[in-house]
Amino acid sequence: MSFIWKQLEKMKTIDTKGLLCPKPLIMLKEGLLDMEAGALLRVECDNDTSLKNLLHFLRDQGVEPEVSSSGNVHTLITSVPQKELEGIDAAAYCSADSPGNDYVVCIKSELMGSGDPDLGKLLMETFVENLKLQEKLPTHVIMYNGGVKLATKQSPVCAALTELEDLGTRIMLCGTCIDHYGLQKDIGVGMISNMVVITETLASAGHVVNP
Repeated sequence: MSFIWKQLEKMKTIDTKGLLCPKPLIMLKEGLLDMEAGALLRVECDNDTSLKNLLHFLRDQGVEPEVSSSGNVHTLITSVPQKELEGIDAAAYCSADSPGNDYVVCIKSELMGSGDPDLGKLLMETFVENLKLQEKLPTHVIMYNGGVKLATKQSPVCAALTELEDLGTRIMLCGTCIDHYGLQKDIGVGMISNMVVITETLASAGHVVNP
C-alpha cells in the first residue's frame, strides 16, 4: 500500500456523491483553494462522468490523482497543485454529455396519473419495473410525499428498486416524508436525504421525468 493510502484517514474529504456536474468540480476547486500546495485531499463521487471531469481538471493543474473504486463510488486522492487556481473556471471542465443526457426520475405518489386508483397503482408498478430495463438508467430516483411508500419492505416494487440501485442509480428518499408517514422502520431500499440535497440534485439534472 502506498504512503498516500496509509494517510487516508487523516485527509480532508470532499463528498460529492449524489451531485452532478458542475457541482463536484466547483466543490473540488473550493477545497483546493483552502489548502496549502502539496497537501493531500480525498474526493468521493458516484458517477463516471464526474470522475472523468475531476480527473481532467486535476491533470490540467499538473497533478495525477490515485483512484480507487468500490461499486459505483469512486475515491480520488490528490495533492494540492502548485499552480494558481483563482482564475480557473472549474465548471468549464464539465463534458458536453454531462448533465445534458442525464435524467432524474421523481416519484411523488404510489399512483401514476389520476383517475382509477387501482389502475394508477398498476401503472406505477409497471413503470418502476421497466426503469431498470432502460438502455440509459436514471442517475437518481427521488421519492417524496406518498412516493416514499414504494421504498418500504412491503412494497411490490422494492425488489425492482433494489436492482436499480445495484445497477448504479441512487434511490433518494425524503426524510421528512418518511417521518410524516411513520415509515422509519419499514424502509427497504434507498438512502434517506433532505430537501437541500434533493433540490440541488433536481437543479443540476439534465432533465426530470415525472411519471
